[in-house]
Amino acid sequence: MKQQTSVQELIKQNNNNKGKVFADKAVPIILLLIASVSVLTTIGILFTLVTETATFFTRVNPFEFLFTKDWAPFSSDPKYGIFALILGTLKVTAVATIFAVPVGLGAALYLSEYASDRSRRIIKPILEILAGIPTIVYGFFALTFVTPILRGIFPDLGSFNSISPGLVVGVMIIPMITSMSEDAMSSVPDSIKEGALGLGATKFELATKIVFPAALSGIIASVILA
Repeated sequence: MKQQTSVQELIKQNNNNKGKVFADKAVPIILLLIASVSVLTTIGILFTLVTETATFFTRVNPFEFLFTKDWAPFSSDPKYGIFALILGTLKVTAVATIFAVPVGLGAALYLSEYASDRSRRIIKPILEILAGIPTIVYGFFALTFVTPILRGIFPDLGSFNSISPGLVVGVMIIPMITSMSEDAMSSVPDSIKEGALGLGATKFELATKIVFPAALSGIIASVILA
């Protein structure tokens, strides 16, 4: 009876081991398939870009595309000068940077050096919510809300301008500048801050002359990334 019981236990153990062996073999294959999805997606995107670009340049002169100033693909006489798109992008970027950098760095200095823990726990999540809003919502907000206000102030301003999207893009990148800059400022060692305060520096002098220069590399990285 004991021998029969031990044989049954061995059979169960063998079945359990087979399940483990199958799982050990199946899991790497499943993970490989999951990882290959991103690789195949990247290859598909590159293939689409290359084929569509080749098709585009069979219909449009590359010289015209690179060096002409007009972009009017749907007119009776289509024009495909990318210079207008590049210039518009640079103008929007400049307006967004001028607006977002002072606001973002000011918010980062406040959260890092002035705000209490309770205020930081409230303000930082609210700022980060802005980063989760879809860009199409920002575009709609710029077209239907910001642009009419600007046209009320500047009547000659057109419906499609660089100031309105620049301001809204600036609002969109403020959370990234604030969050990354605040992390860089918070990483400045406390010993440096305590030494500055011990030498008689005010809170404002500590923030602007000690913390800001020490965290400058992280601040520059946040602005460039934003």
